[in-house]
Amino acid sequence: MKRFAMQGQIATALLLMLTGQAAHAQTATETAQPITIPSLQFAEQPEMVKAYDKYFYFFREQTSFADALADLRECDGYARGLAYRVTNDPHDLLGQGIVGSLMAPVGALIADRLFGVPERRKARRTNMRVCMGYKGYHRYGLPQAIWQSFNFDDAIHEPVEADRQHMLMQQAKIASGDRPDKPELK
Repeated sequence: MKRFAMQGQIATALLLMLTGQAAHAQTATETAQPITIPSLQFAEQPEMVKAYDKYFYFFREQTSFADALADLRECDGYARGLAYRVTNDPHDLLGQGIVGSLMAPVGALIADRLFGVPERRKARRTNMRVCMGYKGYHRYGLPQAIWQSFNFDDAIHEPVEADRQHMLMQQAKIASGDRPDKPELK
């Protein structure tokens, strides 16, 4: 009898995943756990304002935690796994032959560190900003230290999935929480 009950639970879980309802079913258990967020209070400095295009958070009036979490997860999905590709120049003589084939992997690593990482960070921020803006969220600036306490940068190394989901829950709590006392970013 237990075997049939277990099979029924597995079938239900698969059906929820296939229909896209797994995230909604999961949200009910997630909200039961306390989610701590850092204080968003800070004294604004001119150098901070210059970095608000990189360090910001989202807020939308009259949004539930579950809706904010679903929106953040969806937008995070669009911003995940971005790649930066360098195209080869067919007229580059160093890139051809034995020297080129030996140096290509080294050059690709160097190029990725110089150009790829910053471009992936920029693309992730842009995708999150556009997606959340489309959903009606507003952006508010933060100093880098506060931003880093509940956000992740997966341009070099992706965070462990449990950490990523925890940070998305923190972001959702902020996005659905109290109205910010700072001016909205444009």
